[in-house]
Amino acid sequence: MKFDLLVIGSGPAGYAASIKARRAGLSVCLVEKALAGGVCLNRGCIPTKALLYSSSLRLKAAEAALFGVHDTAIHDGADSFDFTKVQRRKLEVVDAIRANQIAFIEKSGVSLERGSARIENAGDEDKTVSITGDDGESVIVRAKRILIATGTKPALIPVAGCDVDGVFTSDDLLGDRGPLFERCFPKLTIIGGGVVGMEFASIYSNFGGDVTVIEALPRVLANMDREISQTLAMILKKRGVNIVTNARLEKIEKFEKTDAHGGGGLSCFFRIFSEGADAPETPPQSIASNAVLIAAGRKPETAGLFSPDCREAIALTERGYIRVNEAGMTSAAGVYAAGDIASGAAFGMSAGVQLAHTATAQAERIVDHIVGKMPAPLGAIPACVYTAPEIACAGLTDGEAKERGVPAVTGKGVFGGNGRAVIEHQERSFVKLVFHAETKALIGAQIMCNHATDIIAWAVQCINAGITAEQIRNSVFAHPTYAETIVQAAERV
Repeated sequence: MKFDLLVIGSGPAGYAASIKARRAGLSVCLVEKALAGGVCLNRGCIPTKALLYSSSLRLKAAEAALFGVHDTAIHDGADSFDFTKVQRRKLEVVDAIRANQIAFIEKSGVSLERGSARIENAGDEDKTVSITGDDGESVIVRAKRILIATGTKPALIPVAGCDVDGVFTSDDLLGDRGPLFERCFPKLTIIGGGVVGMEFASIYSNFGGDVTVIEALPRVLANMDREISQTLAMILKKRGVNIVTNARLEKIEKFEKTDAHGGGGLSCFFRIFSEGADAPETPPQSIASNAVLIAAGRKPETAGLFSPDCREAIALTERGYIRVNEAGMTSAAGVYAAGDIASGAAFGMSAGVQLAHTATAQAERIVDHIVGKMPAPLGAIPACVYTAPEIACAGLTDGEAKERGVPAVTGKGVFGGNGRAVIEHQERSFVKLVFHAETKALIGAQIMCNHATDIIAWAVQCINAGITAEQIRNSVFAHPTYAETIVQAAERV
């Protein structure tokens, strides 16, 4: 078999590239070793958001009396949810989207091959890839170009006890029949206060679980606006989540004492450090729980991807990611990489951004490059956290603008007087708009409120178009909506 383009991995990058390449008239082979849809669909974005949605309904139900609605189960203190049904609903959502994607792939004329791909020869005009199925049988496929979109997988940390029973990754918790399928553990310790850690903290605390987050950095969501991370920490603590920052995990130990649910437990031992200090402030402390989630980062999925003959032809970073140039091409001509596996400022994007929608945009631009079109720069990239309230950011924060020497002014609007927010009993939330101090063009937005992940699309368009504070101030926003507070933020500039 011979194709114009062979794509390895059917996640957001691989799926998008395959469909766009077929529309451009290329013959395409898409190789997937596991479930179609990749991490995002099967063990990432979609199942996590399905669980978050179910848990948010329980959170709202718990305050139903505030809205004049009474639920007998909640009022009587009984469990108001069936976790098995929650999980089944998650699987129904994932299965439905996967079936739709497979049908569209096949309808588009993409050849979908099941198996593990290994690049045998990346140097010739006709590159060769072997595809090995579950039965051990292999076939050789030739292609003019290859796109690697294998993504990443959860990374464990070099701490004693990370491999004991009861220590899980997000892959474990989001699988078809994960260890938490039938019930929520009463106590969960989460190692890592990034996006994954915060979303799981929200899920299990919303379901009534006792959650502790251990974060090595001074604050959770450390790569986002400081006020956003501080506000989210305050809200989660109010809901009972224990957040420990500046904490370095030293070991995890299993103990056999049974709890009310008939299981053993795990103790996480850690020390508290001052910011930037080498010596701990405290003696070792410990947190006991029924399970531990390691949410401390991800690593590239390249195992078995390269034959010994072509391993040196494709340059990797020190951490094992695939280096790409501004067009998404690797060090081997005609071999590209997109999505989480790629490292480089392709199409004007900052290196190291691992987001599903970024992967899609990168892959589509790579196809443009292949067929001879001029790819558009990526522009502002939205980043979202699906907690309650939601968090969404794009462009620069005021702190980042200062670090880069960009003159900036910031306008802030709060939702305390917003009609829609008051109706929905929105917790403390705000919108920050960052403008260039001289041109007054919007260069960044940080939004924390219900529906923030939808509103951020407006901000991305404004940043990319260079819309000014005056233009935003003179725009008419519908009432009552959360978006009205945007005008308030622009007026203050």
